[in-house]
Amino acid sequence: MDIQDVYTLFEEIKGLIKKGSGNIPTIVQSEIELPDLSAISELTNKLHETIEEVRKPIKNECHHTFSIASNKIFFSVIGMGIALLVCMFTIYYQREEIATYKDNDLKYRYVKMQGGASDKTLLKLEANFTYNRSKDSISVIRQQVELYERLVREQAEKTEQAKFNSGEAERLQKEAEKVKQK
Repeated sequence: MDIQDVYTLFEEIKGLIKKGSGNIPTIVQSEIELPDLSAISELTNKLHETIEEVRKPIKNECHHTFSIASNKIFFSVIGMGIALLVCMFTIYYQREEIATYKDNDLKYRYVKMQGGASDKTLLKLEANFTYNRSKDSISVIRQQVELYERLVREQAEKTEQAKFNSGEAERLQKEAEKVKQK
């Protein structure tokens, strides 16, 4: 519908309305001819459809392809494989070194438990860890060392407690003497 058509329509409506008494408009012609308004309802329906289409969630699907034919991809995969192998070897050797440190720590604690060691004792201990490497012999040594360390710790705690108690007893004795003299 054009603007000129709308303007003409309003002029026709104005001509059909006549002012009656008391400035109350009265209609002269009983039936006003209206233009076809089906285009407006059609446009309204299209507008509602567009609004519904906009409100629908958008689905984004991404598909990635991995092609070894690309030089970048090929060299990246080779580089990551080499880095992985280097890491695996490094971890393996670190685990062996850590196990050696644990064994050396246990040997040191065993020698300390024995109060010293002769050449023969050290050779026997080293042979136990190197050649006889059975779980039983090492676990027996570990149990002996742990038991010894636990007993030494308990003895130190009891000695400390006894010193504290004797100091407390002396302090109470002095207080009793002071009270007695008053």
